[in-house]
Amino acid sequence: MKIKAFTLLELLVVIALLGVFSAIAYPNISNWTTDREVRSEAYEFVAQINQMKSKVTSGEYALARVDFDHPSRTYATIKRYYMTAANYNQNYSGSKTHLPSCTKSQSYQSDGNYSSELTRHWPNTHICISKNGSKIGPMDLKNPETGGSKSLEAVVICSVNNSQNSGSKICNINNKLKHRYLLTWDKFVNLKVYKFNFKKNSWCDEKKCRNWSEFN
Repeated sequence: MKIKAFTLLELLVVIALLGVFSAIAYPNISNWTTDREVRSEAYEFVAQINQMKSKVTSGEYALARVDFDHPSRTYATIKRYYMTAANYNQNYSGSKTHLPSCTKSQSYQSDGNYSSELTRHWPNTHICISKNGSKIGPMDLKNPETGGSKSLEAVVICSVNNSQNSGSKICNINNKLKHRYLLTWDKFVNLKVYKFNFKKNSWCDEKKCRNWSEFN
């Protein structure tokens, strides 16, 4: 019985083909993996915020506040706070009844933090969560769906793999980095996630792509 083995030339051809395949496929696989990680973390932030919203809606909390905070922009972090009914009455009684905002100087209790070591975010901002949307945090943007000015706020979620704490690749709205997601909310804390489309230079959801100018 004659056994045929691979020749050295055949082995070299196989190795060369594997090298070409790796050079082409690896960047695509790496990009896909990174993008899925950032997307997953963006939706984890959505889940964390919606959990606080649910507690306010159910009456467990009288008011909630979620702070996007990133000391030195190391990792994207949210800090969760809430008010009991007693805290709420203390902070919004008398002449303060119609105060529209929730500030750090008021009495809150901590509901814990969540940090994502895979992402960074920009900018520092916060969300007020009330039952009827009467208490709101910063609202600096236009809602492109309704046209309402100063009725929306947002944060950009970036990958730590291709962004920096400072310099030319800092995570923000202007740097056109790959693997970026935009998380927006209105005064009723209706959340929406957009993905940055690098080729179109636009923020896209499942239905439509929007230029950043539509939010200004």
